[in-house]
Amino acid sequence: MRLIYKYRIRYVIGVLFIAIAVNACSTKKNTWMRRSYHNLTCHYNVYWNGMMSLEEGEKSLRQTVKDDYSKVLRVYNYGEKKQAQRLNPKMDRTIKKASIGIQKHSMYFGGKEQVKWIDNSYLMMGKAHFYKQDYISARRVFDYVAKSYPDEPIHYEAWLWLAKTHVQAERYEKAEATINLLQSKLDEKDFPFYVERQIPLVLADFYLAQEKYDDAYPYLERSIELNKDKYITTRVEFILGQLYQKEGDLKTATEYFKSVVKKNPDYVMAFEAKMHLAQTYASENGSSKDINKILHKMLKEKRNEEFMDQIYYALAEVAKKDGNDTLAIQHLRNSVRFSTKNQVQKTRSSLEVADMFFDRNNYVYAQAYYDTAVSSLTKDYPNYDEISRKAGVLTDLVTQAQTIKEQDSLQHLANMDTTELYAFIDKKISDYIAAEEKKKEEEELNDGGTQFVDMSNRGGSGNSLGNGEWYFYNTAALSSGYTEFARKWGNRKLEDNWRISDKRLMMSGDDAVAANDSIPDSTSVGSANPIDRTFYLAGIPNTPEKMEASDKKLIEAFNRLGFIYLMQLNDTVRAQETYIDFQKRFPENDYRLESWYALYKIYNSQNNSGESDYYKNLILSNYPESTYAKVIINPDYYTLLEEEKLKASELYMRTYKAFKNEKFYRVISYSDKGMELYPDDTALMPRFMYLRALSLGKVDTPDTLYACLDTLLVSFPESAVVPRAKALLRKLQLEYGLGVPEEIKEQKKELEANKGKEKSIYYYKENSMHFVMFVANNENIEVNPLKIRLSDFNGKYFSLMRLKVKSLLLNKTQTIITVGNFKNKDEAMNYYNALNNDEYVLSGVAKGDYFLFPISTSNYPLFYRDKNIGGYKDFFEKYYKRD
Repeated sequence: MRLIYKYRIRYVIGVLFIAIAVNACSTKKNTWMRRSYHNLTCHYNVYWNGMMSLEEGEKSLRQTVKDDYSKVLRVYNYGEKKQAQRLNPKMDRTIKKASIGIQKHSMYFGGKEQVKWIDNSYLMMGKAHFYKQDYISARRVFDYVAKSYPDEPIHYEAWLWLAKTHVQAERYEKAEATINLLQSKLDEKDFPFYVERQIPLVLADFYLAQEKYDDAYPYLERSIELNKDKYITTRVEFILGQLYQKEGDLKTATEYFKSVVKKNPDYVMAFEAKMHLAQTYASENGSSKDINKILHKMLKEKRNEEFMDQIYYALAEVAKKDGNDTLAIQHLRNSVRFSTKNQVQKTRSSLEVADMFFDRNNYVYAQAYYDTAVSSLTKDYPNYDEISRKAGVLTDLVTQAQTIKEQDSLQHLANMDTTELYAFIDKKISDYIAAEEKKKEEEELNDGGTQFVDMSNRGGSGNSLGNGEWYFYNTAALSSGYTEFARKWGNRKLEDNWRISDKRLMMSGDDAVAANDSIPDSTSVGSANPIDRTFYLAGIPNTPEKMEASDKKLIEAFNRLGFIYLMQLNDTVRAQETYIDFQKRFPENDYRLESWYALYKIYNSQNNSGESDYYKNLILSNYPESTYAKVIINPDYYTLLEEEKLKASELYMRTYKAFKNEKFYRVISYSDKGMELYPDDTALMPRFMYLRALSLGKVDTPDTLYACLDTLLVSFPESAVVPRAKALLRKLQLEYGLGVPEEIKEQKKELEANKGKEKSIYYYKENSMHFVMFVANNENIEVNPLKIRLSDFNGKYFSLMRLKVKSLLLNKTQTIITVGNFKNKDEAMNYYNALNNDEYVLSGVAKGDYFLFPISTSNYPLFYRDKNIGGYKDFFEKYYKRD
């Protein structure tokens, strides 16, 4: 910037001298001289206009570029390519003015440029290319100036800009060589001071760009000594603060950040310096009183509303260093709460507070914050897999805990008499109404202001599983949920297909609750309105069958919860509590063996021989042949088991190798041996059976192969080899008719005989665009509700495909509804299969009242013209269902 002001002064002085000279040359014989001065004035004007555009561009760039303060700053920030492109109009104008000046006014003879400002025009042009981030053009221009004007001071500046260009283009070897060349000229008499003071800055930026921070220190410190420009020195001090903080020298870093704040930089840098002061605070270096005072003051400033999440995070850092984890958690939760735009900060705060809750075994809160963090993490985030695993485990834990609470609450209600139950529900309704009225009053007072979600209301105050409050006790949650539901859907009745407002009811309406001595059946349709009793009655297990189903849910939840505590969280205290409670409530549950063994392990780890022997004896007396009993008797049981598995794997590898070498009799022998020795190995047994079947198919008849594959499918329906076995069975059925009933074989023969007698009007093009066509009987099917259900189905399962639903009369009694467009047959068949299995869309629609087919867009007009459903059905069966 100072250089530009220098050019401006030189320009004004030059124009004054030219004007004086022109006025002095008033005689006719001095006309040529006046013309020369006139040309020189024109060049000055062109050059000046170019310099003004360059200066405006530099100013605009500095105002628009943003620094990423989460990383160590660079000395220079020229922005991204997009930001550089915004400068194109100004920089192009600079290049144009420089080119005009050079073309019209350059006088190069005698091996030297005679017009003084031509070299400046070239340099100005190079800078314009540089700011446009056209580094190839910039490099050529700077190299030209440096080599063409060796006797002018400007060539030093050209070398400097050439070094900058190499750094920006990441040509670090070239940059280093250029800087070394420039440094070798420092002792020359005409070496400009404004270039000398920039060399340390360029060298520092050179090392920072390569993250060689140790090498950057001396040049950053030297640049502060040489430069007096406030912008440069403030930025360099901030960088030094970052480097010392990174190195762990918090005291020196603090001094630099304090110096930055004192220099009153732009708002963002001042803010970041204060944030770093919080990060570099160390309790051993003094009290946190001052930094807390600064941060709390920043919270109150209106302009910091957008950065409250970062301020609270900084306060949390200070609190942690002071050893006040409770206060740190409070600040981190506020950081998450107020983080509405900065997703990076929200993720960072969420992870830290989640880890702190997790370390305290407060799993409900930990789950909530891990869930918040994981929702915005990318897979390349450090420790992503571990964070995701924790979130998944805790989500599972919270789900089981909530199931237990919910079923306990419902069973408690089921045990109330009608009078007590209705009194309880009426109290809940009155609380809800009061909460709604209070909420409306608050909304009116706030005038619709922004409301933040207060994470402090999630879960419990101290209990790791929350406060144990039943969902319906939380009137605020009910109010918020019902208001949001009503806003989106209106006042809908709770029923199947409730999203469709205008349709025939698929079930009978709900009756009013009778005021008698029996609790109404909870299977009757409830209300979606929290001021209706039936809203609360839904789900109550008021029959023996429903109570049994509720108990089953509790048993599954208790078993899963104990497993999570013990095996996935290694929290033996809560695992012990869970398993003991589980056995007290459901002593004859299906998981008592697993629970006993878990309690045996827990007490054994606690050296509590009395309790561990108790559960050990229970297992040995009730389940003597179980794996758990074998492990208790022989602790090396699993080692022996692993050895057996290893032997089985080795035998299978030999079997597979023999199969690859087409030694089929050896395969059969090895497979028989494997099936005899390892019948309990559910992973390898089906593989032995599969290789054995294939080998028998090679040395025996197809019937033998078919029988062996069929046995495999029956014995191990979940094995990984099943899809291949099924495909082979199907091939055998098609080619040999194996396993196919006789009537099907006759039909196949009949079709083969008639094949080719009647040529279809349709063409099979599997890669062409397709519709899925629904031909509906108008008399028995209401088309509009069906279209709505189809749209709902599309939105739920195929939202990314943006499918459209259209309808057209086929004839007086039938309507075609098309869904599309699908790229090819496979996409259409995928949709067809999914729709065929959906109860919602096809609810209330009799099979004989509709036909459903995929159809290509080229065949669709042929079908509409022909109107022969049977003809297209034959085509469909032949080409589409064959796969």
